[in-house]
Amino acid sequence: MSRKIILFLAVIFLFSVSHAARAEMVINEIMYDPSGTDTNREWVEVYNSGGSAVDLSQWFFFSDNTKHSLTPKTSSSLATGEYAVIVQDSVKFAIDWPNFSGLIFDSSWNSLNDATGETIALKDPDLNLVGQISY
Repeated sequence: MSRKIILFLAVIFLFSVSHAARAEMVINEIMYDPSGTDTNREWVEVYNSGGSAVDLSQWFFFSDNTKHSLTPKTSSSLATGEYAVIVQDSVKFAIDWPNFSGLIFDSSWNSLNDATGETIALKDPDLNLVGQISY
């Protein structure tokens, strides 16, 4: 087999493995309308269903077509089978959900649209769409 064919197949393999790893982060749950006031109490849960850990510190959360960074409160590496939440306010989240044991990422967005719904997304550092859900 020629070197060009081997190189071509290696590139195809690397892109397919890279795509598969990105596709294994799941937007698992959305709290868009907590009881009482919503102010800074909304959150989105993500789950790593892949075969390796993912460092979310350079990833982005999209709400209302706006890019929001993710700031880890502790570790930024989400292991296989682990959950993390993306929250508006980590202090309020800890008060509301004191038994949550996963990773917490602070982000900022105005509000999730609980009246008509919207599309939210998770993108990797290269802005590749990894997870998206409409509610």
